[in-house]
Amino acid sequence: MPELWKSLLPDWAHPDHPILQYELAQRRLGGSRWKSALQLFLLALLLGGGGYLYASATSIDAGAESLADFLWRCLYFPSILVQTATVLAALAFGIGSVEADRSRQTWDSLRVTVYGAGMTLRTRWTAILYRLRAPIIALLLTRLALALGMIVNLTAFGGGYLRILGSSILDAPSDLWITLPMVALLMTVQTLLPLATVGAASAFGILISVAIKQRLFAITIQLVLSVTVIAAVAGGLLAVTSALDGGLIAPEGLRFFLFLGYSGFADGGLLLANLGSLGAVWETLPQGEFLSIGLLLILALGAFSIDGCLGLAIRLSEQGE
Repeated sequence: MPELWKSLLPDWAHPDHPILQYELAQRRLGGSRWKSALQLFLLALLLGGGGYLYASATSIDAGAESLADFLWRCLYFPSILVQTATVLAALAFGIGSVEADRSRQTWDSLRVTVYGAGMTLRTRWTAILYRLRAPIIALLLTRLALALGMIVNLTAFGGGYLRILGSSILDAPSDLWITLPMVALLMTVQTLLPLATVGAASAFGILISVAIKQRLFAITIQLVLSVTVIAAVAGGLLAVTSALDGGLIAPEGLRFFLFLGYSGFADGGLLLANLGSLGAVWETLPQGEFLSIGLLLILALGAFSIDGCLGLAIRLSEQGE
């Protein structure tokens, strides 16, 4: 199994690659399994403790329809906080990825090595993901738990829950030809979106680190982007909550793109990771089932943006300072 997993990765992403080992050693990340386990444990306490406190303060258990719904209600806001913090950390690590070499005046020498700027920047992008592996694993485990809860609810009562959910978007409640594939696609996409978002943020940060040579400008851009991300998450949450409560008066198309943008770029599909909230969204949007296709396109856009940002950063590096 390790050999199969290794064969799926490019050479520069292998843990035994010399450049990647150098990057990990520089940041004291190699072989730190106990440290990663401790970080993961602390994040689990943060998610679980935050969810428990939120549930206790708002009496979530009284309004939860099932165990999966209770779990989603408890983890929703803590997961958004952890995910937003991870994205901001990835951006910050990316922006600072070249500055240390410029300060030591070793960047030019590093660019002309046998591996060149391309291998160096790609391994540094991988090193950022290694550095953030604890929160990434915590987010993925949370998404997998929510997906498992959706599967349990889908199979309950002989699929009756799914038929009720489909009745809000289909003329005949028994027609499940569109409901089940869309829900299955949502479970897959919402699990992978955080990884793509963190990867895109780190790749964009690396591009900024290469393109902007003045540290003051890079820090200013980082602050502006961080404030923008936080404002987008908070503003999107308020707008989506208002739309679900019927307080947002807007055309159907605008509301569709509001939910799509929020789910794709703010909460990473968490709003749609529970059948109860998913049903509420589908009742609000007559074409809400197509959100899964839109999120799949956003996921693909994230993957292409990673490659595009790294490719552009490599070309800028090869052109010289």
